[in-house]
Order: sequence, then C-alpha cells, then structure tokens
Amino acid sequence: MASAHDFFLLGDHEAAKQLVTSALQAEGFTVTTTPSGGLLAKRGSAARTFWLGAMAGKNFQVSFLVDFMVDQQGRLVARLNRNMASGALKGGAIGAAKTDTAFQETANAIAAAAHPAGILGDSISQN
Repeated sequence: MASAHDFFLLGDHEAAKQLVTSALQAEGFTVTTTPSGGLLAKRGSAARTFWLGAMAGKNFQVSFLVDFMVDQQGRLVARLNRNMASGALKGGAIGAAKTDTAFQETANAIAAAAHPAGILGDSISQN
C-alpha cells in the first residue's frame, strides 16, 4: 500500500498544477488550495461515512493532499499523499481497502492526464 505517489512534471509549473487539479475534479473530487500552496481533494459524504463507515458505498469520504515542490532539475513534483490510518478509522479493513483503491485510481488518473499532455517525466510510488 503506497502512502504517496510523486509525479515529475515537465514544462510550465502553473499549467501542470492546473492539469493535476482538473484530473482530480474529473475523478469527482472537490479541490481547494492549502495554505502551503498545495491541494486538498475531497469526495464523498463525511456524515454518511461517520454513520455508515465502509457501508457508505459511493458516498464513502476520501481525501488526499497534493503537495508541490521543485526538484534539482527544475521539474515540478506533485506528491499525492494519503493518511494511511484514516480509511481504517472510518471503516475498518473495508474502509482501508476502499481508500487504497481510491488512491490508486486517483494516481492513475493524474498519470493518464499528464502522459498524453506530454508533461509526465516520471512517477514513483512511495511507501
């Protein structure tokens, strides 16, 4: 289970950030900016998840952070992060599995948007 996924993005940094935002929104996330200039992506219902846990189905709430940094080569690095414990706290083992699946799908969606745009330099999953 990966806890983070780094995307090394080429070209204009602001355009790359917008592409990441659009990819998250296409996956059904509401995206807001963080005080540090990153992104907070949330989808699902907090109330349904609180009351029903993993049985909230498609309304199971997941949230991920995307932090941005620049590597030594000048590439923008978009780090998709997740809290490893939050899924389990919300819905036990099933909730953890749902969060893992959502995380993998979200990472795949960002890569799928960046690759044809010609800006995906590399991507690395981290534990």
